[in-house]
Amino acid sequence: ALTPGGLNKMFENIVEKAPGNRTLTDEERLELQEKKMPEYTVTVKSRPGDSPATEVSKNNDKLPPWVVVFDNFTTDEECQSLIDLGYKYKYERSRDVGAVKFDGSFDGVESTRRTSENAWCSAQKGCRNDEVAQRIQRRIGDVMGIDPENSEDLQLLKYLPGQFYEQHHDYIEHQKDRQCGPRILTFFLYLSDVEEGGGTKFNKLGITVQPKRGRAVLWPSVLDSDPMSKDGRTDHEALPVISGTKFAANGWIHMYNYVEAQKKGC
Repeated sequence: ALTPGGLNKMFENIVEKAPGNRTLTDEERLELQEKKMPEYTVTVKSRPGDSPATEVSKNNDKLPPWVVVFDNFTTDEECQSLIDLGYKYKYERSRDVGAVKFDGSFDGVESTRRTSENAWCSAQKGCRNDEVAQRIQRRIGDVMGIDPENSEDLQLLKYLPGQFYEQHHDYIEHQKDRQCGPRILTFFLYLSDVEEGGGTKFNKLGITVQPKRGRAVLWPSVLDSDPMSKDGRTDHEALPVISGTKFAANGWIHMYNYVEAQKKGC
């Protein structure tokens, strides 16, 4: 669980420790190999300030939010394995969160704002236990210093030419009162190159990240000073694919243990 001020410290640590951004010792390189961790690089697209995050006032949420891009985060083989899992567990029309049902859960609804397809790499179906899926979940958790069980099942995505997801936010208000807590971070994986289009646009920040196989982008959904509350500045959209097919995966990280909450139907 994040505490006030912890978000900035986490991102600063990610930037400082990125293996591809510094010279590694033989011991560090061996440790990465044992973990099957690529020598990824990190590029900062947005941050609260040039000073170390620990020096940035945790109460000043007027400073820009973090957005960082990883390159070489996943191998070609890992990307293809996740794409194949999407086909195995059947890409279907993506759905948005709908109205509340009698049991307190929420319906899924098709929306003209979102025309992509997705498949869930769920524990229930056995996909979450796949070797590559587990490795990627652990890698994401290791980089952030957050238990992988705080992460939802990976949502595997496919965008064909003309498909898109209009401006939206990943924070879901009602989850604030659930056992798992709200989504606090999004770790978005690009599994393919795209000939044209398909970028991730942060509408309020003037940032667009282009798809590239092995690339990932990480951003917060909550405020550093109050990590249970939404940071509306990280609205984003999936721009339409113009040419090619965009394969990707959403990793949504919650405040608390999502896996245990899911088992209890929360």
